[in-house]
Amino acid sequence: MNAEIDRGTLLPSLLAGSMQPTKSPDGLVLRRPKSSSKVDTAKQLVEQAKHAADISLVRAKAAPKPHEITNPAFVALFEAHQRDKETLFAAMRALDAARLAAEVE
Repeated sequence: MNAEIDRGTLLPSLLAGSMQPTKSPDGLVLRRPKSSSKVDTAKQLVEQAKHAADISLVRAKAAPKPHEITNPAFVALFEAHQRDKETLFAAMRALDAARLAAEVE
């Protein structure tokens, strides 16, 4: 999913229903939900992304102290959480776009 964000193809792939199963950095498998509604699909992707961001935040908080830039373990975990947050925000934007598209139809 992060690769799709980097390429700017997340929204089109969500709306087209062509998103492939991927693994998040924490090993969770994100699958395209089995839903006929693009809005429902986008909602489910937001929930999956939220779950992944929650898990990565817990891992970052559990990193050995000090929680600062001099600690490479914390930095790596915090950066993973930042990527998961960006994925969540992209999924939320895709949900908004799907809702707008549904209103137009």
